[in-house]
Amino acid sequence: MVRAVSASLGILLVAGVFATPALAGGPSEVGYRQGALGVSAISAADYRTAEAQLNRMDGVAAGDPLRLINLGNVYAGTGRMFDAEKAYVAALNAESVDVLTADGAETNTHAVARKALSRVRAVVAAR
Repeated sequence: MVRAVSASLGILLVAGVFATPALAGGPSEVGYRQGALGVSAISAADYRTAEAQLNRMDGVAAGDPLRLINLGNVYAGTGRMFDAEKAYVAALNAESVDVLTADGAETNTHAVARKALSRVRAVVAAR
């Protein structure tokens, strides 16, 4: 089941410092209340708003892998790499969910979290 559209780090359910262009119609949160995953705010690099939306958990469980990945992207986008790493690891420990990326590719939250975690760890190692 595809539950979110991303634009990415690779992916924008999932955006942040690794964001790429979103769909022509813009990113969306399929299966969630608008704003619940902070997708539009992340794609606009409005990390303060995105973090507030994600922490409000408007109909989203704390352990939802899409929430955790986007929270990791907010942390990465604001330079909090160790917090980003924790969020991505938590997403890897959650049940994997199929997602659709902004470029139309199908993947899953574990693949997205692994990719994001690898990039964050590379940034931390380069410091």
